Amino acid sequence: GNDVSAKVKSSVPTSEKKVKDTNDTEGTKTWWQDSADYDIGDQVSFQLTGTVAQDYNDYKSVYQLVFHDTLSNGLTLDRDSFKVYKNDSNEVLELNQYEVNITDDQHFTVTIKDVKVLGDDVSKVRVEYTATLNENAVIGFLGNPNIMYMEFSNNPNNEQGGDKGQTPEDKVIVFTYKTVINKINSEHQSLKGAAFKLEKVLKDNSTELVKKYEIKNDVDRDRTSFEFTGLDDGKYILTETETPDGYNTMQPITFSITAGHDTVSPDPELKELNGKKVNGEITFTIDKEKGTLTADVVNYKGSQLPSTGGMGTTILYVAGAVMILAAGAFLVMQKKAEDK
Repeated sequence: GNDVSAKVKSSVPTSEKKVKDTNDTEGTKTWWQDSADYDIGDQVSFQLTGTVAQDYNDYKSVYQLVFHDTLSNGLTLDRDSFKVYKNDSNEVLELNQYEVNITDDQHFTVTIKDVKVLGDDVSKVRVEYTATLNENAVIGFLGNPNIMYMEFSNNPNNEQGGDKGQTPEDKVIVFTYKTVINKINSEHQSLKGAAFKLEKVLKDNSTELVKKYEIKNDVDRDRTSFEFTGLDDGKYILTETETPDGYNTMQPITFSITAGHDTVSPDPELKELNGKKVNGEITFTIDKEKGTLTADVVNYKGSQLPSTGGMGTTILYVAGAVMILAAGAFLVMQKKAEDK
């Protein structure tokens, strides 16, 4: 018979981008996905993976991969954070085996100079790095996208190694949110003279200050709306640090922000956003598009009690009745003493 050795056509290389999600209240998730949410100021971990053609060892010239990455303005590249790995190992490639070219905080390439040098068992290469979510971060639905594609050598017979193929772009998105606190009195009128701090509850139940407002001038004194921008999901404590004159200080309020976003999707979306009270008096209005959770919080006058009053007012009535009875009993006893 005819010995026809058909060479298997090499697989076309693919590439993908992933992001790691962290919740400071619950801890870090160990897996990689297509979207995440973070606080402004947090370091975000990213991963680029590229597969290689099965016949890369047969290339006459070098077999090269070039990762092209574009971060949105809300993410600042951490320039010293790059690590490059072969296959699924945790063994870092040597610095002379790849090259990082950083155009600016938003654009870079990572070139694997020649996959053949890495051995004959390479199926993929992965790049990991971090970027910091900064104050230009887009709050809410649009989020902070991050897009990559990969170039790869695709002509085994080209001795100069010039021919390049390209993978489709892949996108991940980092979301962040905002809480707006409006200070009102029990008549639902804006109330000046308050100040707040917001703390995040960490995994070990300690807290970390997010932002503190202070009254230093008339503008601060007249403020009735307090914004806390660039928040992750998790648990928070809102504390009144300055109380308007003639009002009772508000009890600290604990609330949680929860969000749902696509973990696997070519175009990840923010699916849901919620704010729930854990304790205290607070109800949120949600705007998913803008990523805002807005709530009115009330200060009551010295003599007022929350309208929800519940147990508080009842105890006062009972205490009052007990005092009247005690006073009555005292008078009766006094009268008896005089009669003797």
